[in-house]
Amino acid sequence: MLKIDELLLNKSKGMIGEPLENAVLSLSDSGEFHHDIFGALLPIQSLLVTKTKAQNLLFKIAQKYWGNVDLFLHSSLQETSIDLVNANDRLEEFFSTQSGKKVIWDYITIHNRIEFDHLIGLVFGKEVRTKTKSVGGLRKLYLYQVGNKYFLHTILNDTNKFWEVLFIKKIYSLFMQTSLDHIHNVNELMKHFKLLLESHFTLNQSVIITNHLIEYLDDENIRSYHLKELHLYNLISHFNGGKRHFRKVDSLVEEIIASWGKGKWALSEKEYTLLSYIQAITAAEHNDSARVIEYGSFLIANDRLVNHAIELFLEYSDVLPNLKPEPDTLVKRYDKNYLEQIFYILIEALVQNSKYHEVVDLLKQHEIASCLSLYEYFDREQSDQDAIFKIEATVQRDIAYIVHNSPQYVAQSIEIWLQSYRDEQSPYFEIAHMTSKHLCNILKSLFVTQHYELFEKLIEVYKKYLLIDRHFDNLRDFVSAHVNS
Repeated sequence: MLKIDELLLNKSKGMIGEPLENAVLSLSDSGEFHHDIFGALLPIQSLLVTKTKAQNLLFKIAQKYWGNVDLFLHSSLQETSIDLVNANDRLEEFFSTQSGKKVIWDYITIHNRIEFDHLIGLVFGKEVRTKTKSVGGLRKLYLYQVGNKYFLHTILNDTNKFWEVLFIKKIYSLFMQTSLDHIHNVNELMKHFKLLLESHFTLNQSVIITNHLIEYLDDENIRSYHLKELHLYNLISHFNGGKRHFRKVDSLVEEIIASWGKGKWALSEKEYTLLSYIQAITAAEHNDSARVIEYGSFLIANDRLVNHAIELFLEYSDVLPNLKPEPDTLVKRYDKNYLEQIFYILIEALVQNSKYHEVVDLLKQHEIASCLSLYEYFDREQSDQDAIFKIEATVQRDIAYIVHNSPQYVAQSIEIWLQSYRDEQSPYFEIAHMTSKHLCNILKSLFVTQHYELFEKLIEVYKKYLLIDRHFDNLRDFVSAHVNS
């Protein structure tokens, strides 16, 4: 391990909190190494090593802990197709060559971390998953390039909490003392910092620490792509940070657009798509229907959200709910897939603004706005009378899958569903509540636009399987008021 790791381990006796903080403070008498955001800083020169030293340390640590398949590991690898009889010979041969050292180095400089499973994949050319977090006492090795030097950290199994919190302290210290343009994979390092924070601190503490750190970096660094990414990252941290921090989302979005709307590092369409998604969800939470329509319409126009979804998942996976979309399904949690969620809040906002014809247009143009059977009803040939009956079959099938995960027990599934879906403690309540609200918005739009045949069939299905009293009473009052007007 690095000298500083050994020193801090001995001084703190492997304890976090005040013992670790005091151990860090003992490394320097200078006040500049203490910061109000997150306590004492580690001197930057103690964290970075040359490429040669990083390579030697990395290879030496990996060989020490992972260079032998012991009896415990042997049993966890028995279910794999690895030749266990000759496994140690293969490992010894790998670690005895320069090519082995190069393979490990190439892997970690690309991925920034290596675990035993990755090493086995490199040695044997086969992907495996062991059932243990620690092999030979070592969990993970991390490496990031900083300028022409390297930032290496080891997570050992003994006192692993100490090693993880020390890693947080190291990353924090690195950011506080290094220009962003010197750190390779800045965003990945910040993401890892946040994940570690959330595993050892409360969500509220994590958001506060991250926010203060990024504000400091904003003041200390010139404009760059990395700085823009950190602004977006801070926004996402607040977006996912609970009610207190969610309130700041709108102002953070405005700051980002003001700072990065133009110029060399101007926001891309992908980034505007991310901001618009966040603004749409925020507007829905604030019941601001006009803004939901503005941002929701922007997202579905030209399939903008669909076209950028893969990029957004890869870079901002903790923002978009990304369960597989279910266009065949009507009864579901519409907030579990990003596109179904947008159509859900957009249709509700359009109804609130009396834009009923626009709702019907969405149903006609996008099967994911409701479900395939409704979409096909609008797209059917006039002579196809079966289209309207497919809607009830869809709902019955949906319920069977929700209750029994199978279409074979429709009658039993419906009986169980009807007995419990209105109970707030039921596992089906959230699905039923969301579907009921969505269907009532669709029913209002169908009634106003005089799609009476579909309205009558859909309300019949609704009353049989999905009726929520509060939603139905509101729908009935709406229809009555519309007739009277």
